[in-house]
Amino acid sequence: MKEDFTPAHGSEQEPPALIAPKRWRCCDCGATGLDSHGITCESCDGLGFC
Repeated sequence: MKEDFTPAHGSEQEPPALIAPKRWRCCDCGATGLDSHGITCESCDGLGFC
């Protein structure tokens, strides 16, 4: 007996699951995006996370 592996919705594909990325707070700027001189943090490019 051959099993049918087609999706329940016919030929429609389900969208991929949305998985939130894990972001780590920048240890150089403390997630502010700026260094102590008010310049964009070079470690995280001003994003505040690595």
